[in-house]
Amino acid sequence: MSPPRFTPEHVATCWSDALDVWDVRVHLSPPEPHVPFHPDADHQNEPLAYIDLAKRQVYVHFDLLHEMGARNSLTAVLAHEIGHHARFPHTLGWDAELRVLEQRLIPGLKQSLTNLFYDLQVNEVVGRTRAVELADVYRGFQRVRGTGDTSPMFFFYLAIYEELWGLAPGALAPAAMEAPLEKRFPGMRAEARMFAQTFYALPDARLQFLYFCATFIRYIDKPDELTYCLPLGGDVSTPDLDDLDAAIHGAGRWEDALEEAKERGWLQGTSGASSPEDALTTIRRVTNHLPGSGGGELQRALVGRHYKRLVDQHILKLPTAPSKPEPYLRTTPEAWEYGDDPSSIDWTLTVLSQGHLAAVSPLRRELEADLPPPSELGVPSVEIYLDTSGSMPNPAMQFNAMTLAAQVLSASAIRKKATVKGVIYSHGTPVVSPWMYDEETARDFLLGYIGGGTQYPFGLLASLSKERPDGLRIIISDSDFLANVSSDDNMKRLVEAVRRSRLVVAFLALPDDTAARKVLAPVLAERRFRLVVVTWLTDFGPAAASLAQALLEN
Repeated sequence: MSPPRFTPEHVATCWSDALDVWDVRVHLSPPEPHVPFHPDADHQNEPLAYIDLAKRQVYVHFDLLHEMGARNSLTAVLAHEIGHHARFPHTLGWDAELRVLEQRLIPGLKQSLTNLFYDLQVNEVVGRTRAVELADVYRGFQRVRGTGDTSPMFFFYLAIYEELWGLAPGALAPAAMEAPLEKRFPGMRAEARMFAQTFYALPDARLQFLYFCATFIRYIDKPDELTYCLPLGGDVSTPDLDDLDAAIHGAGRWEDALEEAKERGWLQGTSGASSPEDALTTIRRVTNHLPGSGGGELQRALVGRHYKRLVDQHILKLPTAPSKPEPYLRTTPEAWEYGDDPSSIDWTLTVLSQGHLAAVSPLRRELEADLPPPSELGVPSVEIYLDTSGSMPNPAMQFNAMTLAAQVLSASAIRKKATVKGVIYSHGTPVVSPWMYDEETARDFLLGYIGGGTQYPFGLLASLSKERPDGLRIIISDSDFLANVSSDDNMKRLVEAVRRSRLVVAFLALPDDTAARKVLAPVLAERRFRLVVVTWLTDFGPAAASLAQALLEN
C-alpha cells in the first residue's frame, strides 16, 4: 500500500504553522519533495530535510518522514529548518570557527560535532511548542535506521532532549542501555539534566560551544573513529579554503571565551585549551582527519596562505594600476572577404581609409596578444636554490625560516616583474620549477620539502648558467653548502657558473662568517659573487627582504 500523500494544502498549512513558531517571514520557497541524491540507494540514508541556500529552497523527504511514523511532525521538521536559517544561521565562516576550535579541544576528531550543536540550539525553541512531534522524529529515526547499539555520545544527546522536554528516561534514548552506560559513565543522567539547565542559560554562542565540547568529549571513546548520523542534520555545508583560513587566523576572537571557560572549570584536562597554538599546528589539526587527497591539498593551500601573510609582513604589496591597458593589439589591415569573421572588421579604419566605399570594401585586422615586457628595466630572471634537507623542518609542519626567505625573495622579484625559477634540493635529483610569473605558483612550489642529506646540484647550476647567463642566482642553505663545495671539483664549477651569471649570492645560516670566508675564498675573489651570513634563523625573513631590495631595486 502506497503511503498517503502529503497534499499541497497540508504542506502549505504546516509551512505557515512552522513560520509562526519563529514569528518571522523568511526569503525561502515553500517546501518541495526531496529528490534522492542516489536513486538506487536505500532512502533511509538520504536526509530527512534540508535547505538549499543557493536556490533558497526547503526540501523534505516525505516518504522517509512517513516511514519513520512521524507524518504528523511535518510542522516541527519545517520549523527546525527555518530556525537554522532565521535564528541560528550556521554560516560557513561561523562553522569554520567551530571546526577549528573543536579540533583544538578534541584532537583528531573525525566527524565534526557542529551539527549536534546547531540542532541543540534550534530544537530548544521548536520544542517549546512541538516537543512531541520532534520526539516522534527521533524515535522514528532510530527505528528506521536499525543500526544496533546506540553510541554513548548519541545516547547522551538523546538524554538531553528527554530532560529538556520533560520526558521519562527511555522515551528517546534506548531504555536497555541506561543502566550499562550509567555504570560506565557514572552520573550521566544527572549530567544530561545539568547540561539542559546550563547550556541554554549561557549568554553567547561561543561559551555554549565550549561547554558543549567540554561535556561531550567524555562520551567520545575514539575521536579519530567517530561517525554519527542525525535525522535533521543534513543541511550544513563544509567550509571552504577561505572560511577555514579566516577562522585559523582569527582564533584570537575565542581567547576571552576560553579564559571564562577555564574559570568555570569546564576545560580541565583539555590540553588544547591550555595556550594558543601556532597556525601551522592548527592547520594540521583541522586537515589531518579529512579523507583521501583532499586533506593534503587543503592543508597545502592553508599553509601557503599562512606563509603569504608572513611574506607580506616583510615586503610591501605594490599597488595595482587603476585600469588595465588594452591586452590586444590589431595586426596589419587586410581586405575582408565573404566568409571571414564579421567581428574582425575594423570599421573605424575602413571608414577613414575607404570613404564612401566602406560598406562594400571593409578592412579586417586580427587581434594578437599585447604581451607585457618580461621584467622591469634592469631586473633579471631570478633562480632560487632552496636547501630542504633534514636539517630544515618541513614547512607544512613547522615554521621554516629558509622557506620564508625563499618566498620573500620570489615575491619581491615577481612584484618587480621578474621571472623566477625555483630549485628545491636535498639529496638525489633536485625538483625544478618552470619559469614562474605569479606569486601563488611560486609560493606553492617553494613549500616543497625533500628531507634527508644535502647535496647541492652543481651540475644543474652549470647548465642553467649557460641557458640564462644574465640570471641572478641565490643559494639558501647552511653549513652543508660549505661541505658540498669543498668536495670533488665543485668549487671549480661554482666559479665557472658565477662568471656566467649576473650575480650569485650564497645566503647562508651560520654562527659567523669565519669558516665560510675560508672555504669560499676562491669564489669570493670573483666580483659577481656575494656571501650573506644570517646568524639567527629568526632574522631570515627581514634579511631576505633587505637582500631583495639591494638586488632588485634600480
